[in-house]
Amino acid sequence: MPNPRPTSRRRTVVKKLTCKEASEIISRQHEQPLTTRETFWLKLHLFICTGCRNFQNNTRLIRTALKRYLEQGPGGGK
Repeated sequence: MPNPRPTSRRRTVVKKLTCKEASEIISRQHEQPLTTRETFWLKLHLFICTGCRNFQNNTRLIRTALKRYLEQGPGGGK
């Protein structure tokens, strides 16, 4: 009896990102460019996950505040 499944077809496995993996990518994206695959999966995860979107927004806020602080110095530019 022949195999009903053709052997030439490959099954695509979709692996969704966990929140831990997403947070690691979010943290790393400020230090090095992401691959196309990482960017795609991160955007997909952020579309679904409010917690990770908040983490990304908070990370950006902290980086911006730290950058401003370092540019102005401890006295706040006074």
